[in-house]
Amino acid sequence: MFISTIGGFGQNMDEVNKNIEHLCSKQLFGRGYVKNGDQKAAHFIQMQFSKLGLRALNHENYYQDFSFDVNTFPQNISLKVDGTSLVLGKDYIPASDSGSGKSTGKIHFLNEAIFSDKEAQQEFMKKDLSGLVLVYDQKQEQNKMSWGRLLFPKMMEANATIVLVDKKLTSGISQYQMPQPRFFVLKEKITKENKELSLDILGLMKPQYKSQNVIGVINGTTSPEEYIFITAHYDHLGGIGKKTYFPGANDNASGVAMLLELAKHYQQNPPEKSIVFIAFGGEEVGLIGSKYYVEHPLIPLDQIKFLVNLDLFGTGEDGMMAVNGKVYTEQYQLLDSLNTEGNYLSSIQSRGKAANSDHYFFSEAGVPSFFFYLMGKSWTHYHDINDKTPLPLSDFKGAYQLIIDFCDHL
Repeated sequence: MFISTIGGFGQNMDEVNKNIEHLCSKQLFGRGYVKNGDQKAAHFIQMQFSKLGLRALNHENYYQDFSFDVNTFPQNISLKVDGTSLVLGKDYIPASDSGSGKSTGKIHFLNEAIFSDKEAQQEFMKKDLSGLVLVYDQKQEQNKMSWGRLLFPKMMEANATIVLVDKKLTSGISQYQMPQPRFFVLKEKITKENKELSLDILGLMKPQYKSQNVIGVINGTTSPEEYIFITAHYDHLGGIGKKTYFPGANDNASGVAMLLELAKHYQQNPPEKSIVFIAFGGEEVGLIGSKYYVEHPLIPLDQIKFLVNLDLFGTGEDGMMAVNGKVYTEQYQLLDSLNTEGNYLSSIQSRGKAANSDHYFFSEAGVPSFFFYLMGKSWTHYHDINDKTPLPLSDFKGAYQLIIDFCDHL
């Protein structure tokens, strides 16, 4: 069983919680693209790397800069049903691709037949939609790719579109903007008895928004030209208006906190191979920071012996998942045997390839990679305003010990 040499873990957990709290603070405003939250988060991580003595990799600069287009909502927004204001984040959220608008319109529930029946759709195409707010169910939104190609442009003629959601509001980030306001609203907040909806929203596209990866390295003692990469994304969904933001505690302040603890360990216990620590930006926008690194590597990809990506480390009572475990079976067997021997976590599960975090473009480029995330029913908040501190951190300690043991054996 691996025994940590950095002292009592309680002190480390105090630091873990402190780092998560800061990353989730109002000051960083969801680590997104309103109030420069992602840049503030990057600066915080860069300062931690500097304090730990990690070497800057990019010509003495910890940053690797890149840019992308992103849709934002910098001003307060409002949505009223028959004069009653709905609560942002609790009752509704704007669609990530929503455009701007300020209007009052008549609520019109769409006939579900228009989404699958050609005759019903042809009749709908003749309808005058001016002054209407179109309302339809989330199950139809999820099947959008099967709609007729003329349906969505026709719907854009209305004042706005509302997608009704059954249980949970799940937000995101978009690089695009529709010409019309779009919202996701809890189903019980708009019924067929309601008559009128008023809205006020500004969607602001930021073209070529400048973001960054934060990169530091600890040189290996015996094989410095061979590298292990440990990565985690620091960005999240940011905020809407002046007050509402998505803290992103589990996703992924927890993974960043784990990355910083691992950097601290290896700074005090120099590894045989060099270890590169990367905090990626732009993950929530579409894995942009990691894709940029793969396309512009600061260390040749063929010198990376393995990559461990950390995302969602707030729980753990149900064990840990290894994405790509069914691809890199030898490394998965090592991981599983180390866990059994060390009794770190309740179980290690494996799955195949998935484009769901920053490991993806590395593994597609031939770099052996695992994406680790912890599992547990104690935390159900995902991409919503309730993913905030305190986190359970049920098996953060066990995961930390297992990851060190795994990396040392690599």
